[in-house]
Amino acid sequence: MSNIFLSAFVVFIYCSWHSSATVEVLRPRGVSLSKKVFYAPGHDFNCIDGSNRIPFSFVNDDYCDCEDGSDEPGTAACSNAVFHCINSGHISLNIPSTRVNDNICDCCDGGDEYNSTADCTNVCLELGRQAREELQKQQELFETGYGLWQQYSVQGKQIKEKNKAELENLKNNEIEEEKIKAEKEAIKNEAEDKEKAALDVYKSAKEEQQRMQEEIDMQRHQEEEQKLAEAAFLELDSDRDNILTYQELQQFQKFDSDKDGQVSEEEAKFFLHMKDFMDLDEFVTTGWMIMKPIYLMDKEPMTEPPTKEDIERETEAPDVKEQESDDETYNPDDDASEDEEDLVDDEEPEKPPVFPSKEEAETKPDTPEYDEETQKLVDAANEARREHKEVVDRLEKIRDEIRTLETFIESDFGTGEQFAVLKGQCFDYDDREYTYRFCPFDKASQISKSGASDVSLGRWGSWAGPEENKYSKMKYDNGQLCWNGPSRSVMVHLQCGLENKLLSSSEPNRCEYLFEFSTPALCSAQQDVPPIHQHTEL
Repeated sequence: MSNIFLSAFVVFIYCSWHSSATVEVLRPRGVSLSKKVFYAPGHDFNCIDGSNRIPFSFVNDDYCDCEDGSDEPGTAACSNAVFHCINSGHISLNIPSTRVNDNICDCCDGGDEYNSTADCTNVCLELGRQAREELQKQQELFETGYGLWQQYSVQGKQIKEKNKAELENLKNNEIEEEKIKAEKEAIKNEAEDKEKAALDVYKSAKEEQQRMQEEIDMQRHQEEEQKLAEAAFLELDSDRDNILTYQELQQFQKFDSDKDGQVSEEEAKFFLHMKDFMDLDEFVTTGWMIMKPIYLMDKEPMTEPPTKEDIERETEAPDVKEQESDDETYNPDDDASEDEEDLVDDEEPEKPPVFPSKEEAETKPDTPEYDEETQKLVDAANEARREHKEVVDRLEKIRDEIRTLETFIESDFGTGEQFAVLKGQCFDYDDREYTYRFCPFDKASQISKSGASDVSLGRWGSWAGPEENKYSKMKYDNGQLCWNGPSRSVMVHLQCGLENKLLSSSEPNRCEYLFEFSTPALCSAQQDVPPIHQHTEL
């Protein structure tokens, strides 16, 4: 609403109050000035709805003659009649005629209680003065608010224009970065091809080296197995004739498979492939394979198989340790000496474990060591991949910024882009338990003062006001689910104000919140001044 219109409106209201306070047009009680033409003294009265024609003296005789109650505007006779309060000096008012003379003052001039015991004081002049002051405040509010709205509009348009220019620059940067990406990708592919060729050669050499090592290990294993088999043969061949018979195997209790206390002929021959005897060569190649698990069952692990001399020495030499143990006498001092040695060992402080430093760990990656030429190709490929990734990351960042700017530019920030200045700001309202946070075009949330986690009340959805003023309400939805209920949502009611402020928060329905928010962004020229009725007597 323009300043000229508001000023004219105030003058118009003032004149109406002033004139109504000094001039009063005569007509039957309860009749408005607009309907005076129907009430002409000296003529019969025609019901306004045409339902009856009566002498004028029947008007306001406390008896209902017309179906529409138009003959009793100043009494309570007709339940459907209307009483008009003149209220000189303030705003005229229509009330149901049933309230006439009900001992309740409905008209500020007390005209509805002309025949009751109610003591009605005429307060119309005071109420009129208050109304004029309120109207003046509203006028000042909207004049100042509209000035701020214009500033917001200018700023909002500037922000959009700036974002459009930035969007254009980003799109140009995107084209350049795509070219760089293509170049880096070609370099990377070439470097990776060279790396792959070198690594294939390296891998083949490594595999050949590993194969040869496996052959060496296999040969060594076979030799060790042969030595172990020959040693076993020497131990089992008790007569040393290089022929192992089943009778010789019967002398070893370990070959008692059924655990009946003796090694039968069949049990012994089983380890000779059901033969009576085996020579050394046949035993090494075939017999040892089936005998090995049983033979080694009660043997201590050996790093080297025993030789023939070792076996003979073990069978002939006495057990020196057992002899020393038998000859040894107990000496208490020896125990004390051992305890002292243990104590000294226990008291020696342990050295803390040594861990490699971060720098040492980083300088020793778990990567194979290549020859110098291969390592150069690997390093070149790694550098090419790094540079390519940097370009890809930059390009993705640019595209994210482009999407953000496009969303902003396409957003509806009002007829003059005035709401754009609110984007990126947040406003709080505190009650006893929570802080409610409202971030225009972003989100709404509930923050507990007791330290509990924040609750999302909704994300920006759309404008939700009526068609004639859709920017008066904002809808936020898809908030956090209520327990056994719907997703939380917020309806934000906007009103014209001289500052951006979240005025209140309530929950009229379960999980449905209501925010009241004042902002100059709603003080546009199209925004109506809050309704203050004109005096109908003019």
